[in-house]
Amino acid sequence: MNDWDDYRLVLAIHNGKTLRNAANELGVNHSTVSRRLATLNRNYGAEIVRKTASGLCLSPLGEKLLVSAKKIESLVIQDKRFERAQQLALEGDISVSIPPPIMQFLLLDDLLRFQQTHPRITLNIQSSYEIANLDECETDVVIRVSNTPDEHLVGYGLFSVATQYYAAKDYLKNTPPHLYQWITNTYSGYKPEWIKRTPFPDAKVGPCISDLTLRHQAANSGHGLIRGACYIAHNFDNLVSLAGTKPEPFQQIWVLSHPDLAHIDRIQVLKKYLTDALKSKKARITGEDEAVNV
Repeated sequence: MNDWDDYRLVLAIHNGKTLRNAANELGVNHSTVSRRLATLNRNYGAEIVRKTASGLCLSPLGEKLLVSAKKIESLVIQDKRFERAQQLALEGDISVSIPPPIMQFLLLDDLLRFQQTHPRITLNIQSSYEIANLDECETDVVIRVSNTPDEHLVGYGLFSVATQYYAAKDYLKNTPPHLYQWITNTYSGYKPEWIKRTPFPDAKVGPCISDLTLRHQAANSGHGLIRGACYIAHNFDNLVSLAGTKPEPFQQIWVLSHPDLAHIDRIQVLKKYLTDALKSKKARITGEDEAVNV
């Protein structure tokens, strides 16, 4: 194996003894762990784990991979210790602007850990849908979801946030299709164009809710169909994707700052930290771990 994530999978299975525990340790779905394990088994032409009465255990092949995994983990930990020692000298204030759903469902815990790791840095977190103006020093670092961010800003352009069509299980089971309704953010007498591409283009537009998270909550409670963000729907157990649909890329996610701040160590460290945190949740954001409903 030449992918650290594959070694992390072996370590997680060894530590957790079940696929579910391994998934919790890695922060992914149970189905994602199962799929990745099947891929490893196929690549090696042999089973990496075996089932026992007390749970999963590594096969002889898995044990060999575990030795390598522990060596790599040791190097990673050593590198993190060095990085932390370098960062202890960092200090000062940083203001960061993040859209509320991304803050709530993706980055809240990460930012709190960053603050604990860097006690000399004071974070001022602005969770708002309003686009903060970096040119007027309204904030230092921003998370943006856009295909056309301001060209003069500097930072990291990542993958696209994926959307999918969802409804509550009970809503789909108990509501006749001719009574389906869409929950949208706005409605001015014309249906949004994206509704025409769904399995229910003729369903009427029902409640209009401006807040993205509340639209998911309304759908989860059985009030209609939504076009939702995969990373948000992941947190609502009653939501399922509509049959015959799959995640679609919406807009790219960015971690940005003004070029005048790019050389400041604490800004660089936070931007890199946020980028790594988002990358670790890529499957959830892009819908790669989304179960297909057929």
